[in-house]
Amino acid sequence: MRNLLFNLLLLSFAFSKNSFQIEIKNLSLESSQTMNAANVLMMNSFEGMKYGTFAWVYKNNSWSEGYFGLTYMLKTFFQVGAGLGMEDAQDPLRLGGLVWIGKKDLYVLSLFEDGGSGPWHQVNAIYRFNKYLGFGLMEEKYTGFGPRFEFSIPNLPLQIWSSFLKLGNDQNTYITLKLIL
Repeated sequence: MRNLLFNLLLLSFAFSKNSFQIEIKNLSLESSQTMNAANVLMMNSFEGMKYGTFAWVYKNNSWSEGYFGLTYMLKTFFQVGAGLGMEDAQDPLRLGGLVWIGKKDLYVLSLFEDGGSGPWHQVNAIYRFNKYLGFGLMEEKYTGFGPRFEFSIPNLPLQIWSSFLKLGNDQNTYITLKLIL
C-alpha cells in the first residue's frame, strides 16, 4: 500500500503544475497545554485537464497521518478531492476529502477526514484584502470556531496566520508559519 501511494505521488509530479505548502503550527489550548505540529500539503493539476492529485502529511506530539488522493475541478471556482492513507491508530486506514470554492479574493476550503481515530473536519472562509492581508472565519472539530487572520510577508514565500477559536468555554489559539513554494 505504501509503495503504491509513493509511486502515484511521484507520477503525479510529471506534466503538472504544482503547489507545495509547509506549515509549522503552535496550538495553545485553554487547558494550558501547547501542541506543536507540522503539516505538508502538495497539490497539482495536469495541464489542460480538470484532474489533479494531492498529498497530505501531518505530525504532532503524539499522532501522525498521511494520505494521497485525486482532485477534480468541476468549475474554475469549484474543486473536490478524495484520498486514502494511513494514521497512527489501531485501525490505521484514513479517508480524507476536500471541497474548495473560490475566486481571486475569496475562498472557502473544507477538509473532512475519518478513520481509526474518528472523524475530523476544518472549514476556512477567507477574504484577501490584498496580496498581504486576509481575514475570515475558521472552524475545526475539537478546537472551536472563530476569526482567522493571515499576513503574507512581502517578497518572501511566507505567510503567518493566527486564529482565535472558541470551544464551549475554552479559548484556543493557533499561531502558524506557512512556507509556500
